[in-house]
Amino acid sequence: MAKITIVSDDTCDMPIDLIEKYNIRIVPVKMVFSDKTFNSCGVKGDLSLDEYYRRVSKELPTTSTPSLGIIYENFKQALEQSEGLIAIFISNSLSPIASNAQIVVKQHFPNKKIKIHNSNMTSVGLSVVVLEAAKLAQKGQSFEEINTKIEKWLSQVHYAGIMSTLENLVRTGRVPKTKKYLADFFKVKPVVAMADGQVTMKGKIRADDKLILNQIKKFGQLALENMSNESGYLFIGHTRWLEAAEDIASFLKLHNPKNKTIIVQETGTLIANFVGKKTITLGYIGQYDDNWLLKTK
Repeated sequence: MAKITIVSDDTCDMPIDLIEKYNIRIVPVKMVFSDKTFNSCGVKGDLSLDEYYRRVSKELPTTSTPSLGIIYENFKQALEQSEGLIAIFISNSLSPIASNAQIVVKQHFPNKKIKIHNSNMTSVGLSVVVLEAAKLAQKGQSFEEINTKIEKWLSQVHYAGIMSTLENLVRTGRVPKTKKYLADFFKVKPVVAMADGQVTMKGKIRADDKLILNQIKKFGQLALENMSNESGYLFIGHTRWLEAAEDIASFLKLHNPKNKTIIVQETGTLIANFVGKKTITLGYIGQYDDNWLLKTK
């Protein structure tokens, strides 16, 4: 029996082979269209990215937080295979999964070895912490040791990038149509990062696709130089922009002084639902400065 199982949710954008290799359990999040509800929409879910993008061209879906029952079943199954579990969930400001999980633990597992972390992260920012924790669990490190590391990493993890369009934010009512029109006209691209548990617009740059790639390459190079020595991974997330993500990855592999592993991962449907196509983000543990993305010269 394994000592510790690491648990996360569908917003943890990570390659399926790593999820399986490290036995990471993913709690499903429902995605609701007018004609069908999908029970899970992550990399292991029943809503593929191809089908999502076919559907979303006609209808932007809503999402549903996992019920207490779904969280209970996932925790129960994890505890059947291990002595304890550590859950690292999407920012509670974006979805109350962590809060709901605390209720489940109090009601059903009060005496079990369980720790719930509100990551204040999402997507590839969440992924890098989950992966590092899962590696420690597989190596047999103790419950206490892993949690200490996670708490340290969550204070140092960053998720930031550039959006190519405000389309989905307009469709969800978060941005007025006039702002999108002006942004499109002047080729203004939002720079986004996590702040206080929210995906926040940190500023904007005037850019075409070429400049976006150059900015992310510069950002990635600085991120690699300033990454924590305790972390071995930098994630590149993208929404339907694989060629750009691979171009960035190829560049960063040539500018990688600490020999970190660079992982390209398409962003799952839950985050894509808000940021839209052709968004590029990085997730890593280390230092970060907004100016790395905002300064174009």
